[in-house]
Amino acid sequence: MKRTTVLFLFICGISLDVIFGAFKSKNLLTLHEENWRDILDGEWMIEFHAPWCPACKDLQKAWNSFADWSRDLNINVAEIDVTTNPGLSGRFLVTALPTIYHVNDGVFRPYIGPRDKNDFISFIEDKRWTNIDPLPTYKHPDSAQMGVVAVFFKLSMAVRDLHAHLVEKVGVPSWASYALFATVTLALGCVLGFIIVCIIDYVFPTATLAKKMKEAEKKKDQQQKKTTKDSDGNPEENAQKNPKKTDTKKNK
Repeated sequence: MKRTTVLFLFICGISLDVIFGAFKSKNLLTLHEENWRDILDGEWMIEFHAPWCPACKDLQKAWNSFADWSRDLNINVAEIDVTTNPGLSGRFLVTALPTIYHVNDGVFRPYIGPRDKNDFISFIEDKRWTNIDPLPTYKHPDSAQMGVVAVFFKLSMAVRDLHAHLVEKVGVPSWASYALFATVTLALGCVLGFIIVCIIDYVFPTATLAKKMKEAEKKKDQQQKKTTKDSDGNPEENAQKNPKKTDTKKNK
């Protein structure tokens, strides 16, 4: 009897999770790598989530209810799945899930506050976002540096997927896969280091710099020798330059 009850509750829990998981507001927009720049125009609230994140699942109902109010609030409400858009998680430096941003004409602010439908609505209606400092220029998702970060996030995701493929599909031992990636990383590091050294040597040639330094020292030595020779080699000029010394010698 107990086993039957436990099994029944388990099935009910799964069913409820599927029902609520399948519920999605028709006003909720989905952003990805190709269309994310749409948020640079107008007012938006965007949520970063992942299917495996329990906190994201808890937020889903409130977020969908909030999206139903998007037309009344004259804003756009959207979501981004970080598992399928690793580049965007890099652009926004998403380190915790769920992460929420408010965007107004390309100005980004992280959402800070309770995560309930009514709180989201009052956040927009009362313009509470004006009390939050916007992201600095160097962290702007559309900047060149954050584009580089996005590339690295994509590469890391590609490496992870390749590791999973080698281990799960091909049957390569985990240690062998890690060893392969470590070897490739060291090799690439050596190659990049060699390229950087070549570039520096081309821009600032070591031999030319040393030659210039030797010529400068040689020129300096010649000037010093010339100065010494001029001061010691012509007594008449020395007498004119130093009459006191000459008078002293005569008196003696």
